[in-house]
Amino acid sequence: MSTQSNTEPFLFYACTIISFLESRVDTYVDNLTPFFQCDSATKDWLKNVWLLEEQEHGRLMRIYVEDTWPAFDWSRGFKEFSDLYIPQCVTEKLRCSVGLEALARCVTETQATMIYRCIASYSNDPLLKELLKRMSTDEVRHFKQFKDLHQKYELEENNRFLRKAGILLNRSELVRDEDIALAFQPLNNYWVGSPPFKVWSYRIFLEHTAQVMRVHFPFEEAKRMLFHPLRTEKRLNKLLIEIMAKLVARQFLKYA
Repeated sequence: MSTQSNTEPFLFYACTIISFLESRVDTYVDNLTPFFQCDSATKDWLKNVWLLEEQEHGRLMRIYVEDTWPAFDWSRGFKEFSDLYIPQCVTEKLRCSVGLEALARCVTETQATMIYRCIASYSNDPLLKELLKRMSTDEVRHFKQFKDLHQKYELEENNRFLRKAGILLNRSELVRDEDIALAFQPLNNYWVGSPPFKVWSYRIFLEHTAQVMRVHFPFEEAKRMLFHPLRTEKRLNKLLIEIMAKLVARQFLKYA
């Protein structure tokens, strides 16, 4: 643990949000499983690879948070987050087809990969850097699996380009406005004594996150990964991808 980590509010909020979200993937697996009733290989991967690796991410990040900020009651904070988050994760709220839901998962895996790399670049704690590097490597493999699933089912569904583009944009926005927002909500409520920094509101957290991202977020790499499932030779669609990439960047930098 570094001194920066303990007294740095951005790292506390970012790392604890990650630990909460990664520890709650079992809810998503439960919701996704009905989509794949006729795809035993995918069901097996979801339960025996994706879930286990994401749970390990959550476990390791929880250990890091509890070691670095021992005055924060992680268990109580996670319970409040779960109470808020689980009702939002119902099968009825998923995309209308298997291919489109797999595409939405590609967004989540891309953003996880790049956010982990961003925080690793920002932090001066070697332990956190190594942990986030390992996690981002796993997320790339998860992305490839969901991308392959999307392409497999896209052969049957043949969704329009603009429909797929809308899925990418909408899911990207939900990560900030729902997933991260709900994970942030308990973070100022469960300290035993005073935290080692001045607490932030969600708006202030977003402002600081945007500032960190301006310096450390790998935008070009994120663009290539995020829009890889929409690869096209049509000139108009390529132009639309460039426009969408700028829109996604603005979603996360709008508070800077």
